[in-house]
Amino acid sequence: MSDPSEPVHAAPHVDPDAYRRALGVFGTGVALIVARDGAGRAHGMIINSLASVSLAPPIVLWCIANTSAVFDVYTQCPVFSINILGHGEEELCRRFARKGDRIVPEELLETFETGAPVLRIAAANLDCRMRRHERVGDHEVIYGDVAAFRADPKIDTLGFFRGRFVTLSVGD
Repeated sequence: MSDPSEPVHAAPHVDPDAYRRALGVFGTGVALIVARDGAGRAHGMIINSLASVSLAPPIVLWCIANTSAVFDVYTQCPVFSINILGHGEEELCRRFARKGDRIVPEELLETFETGAPVLRIAAANLDCRMRRHERVGDHEVIYGDVAAFRADPKIDTLGFFRGRFVTLSVGD
């Protein structure tokens, strides 16, 4: 139950920090999106805006800020992978969450069905073909058709909750 002493924020005058804190109470998984640019370099970007849209056919969505320096890489790519990070991959997450060079070394990659670069070390991988993308607010929503996937049910996953990394596990 919400604390009645907390202020109510009404749109369109939303405090972005208060809004981020409100969304932070919803724990998420952490995934690395990997796609190649026109020169063939594999770019990696951390997201936590992943959702399943459909099981049959398998379709997922994720979001990228319209102001992202790699916006064109991800909105122009025909294929991409979504790599759900395992517990203990916090440093990898930090590396690809910050601005600057986010080129994924080839030795960390392999390919599945579509030829998209897929991270070798992940709790799960989704190999996707671009279905479509559309602008919604200050983000682009990207939809992907899942062509192949792999998951290791023994690996606990990396999560993010209230601004901190957590482990997502079913316990013993």
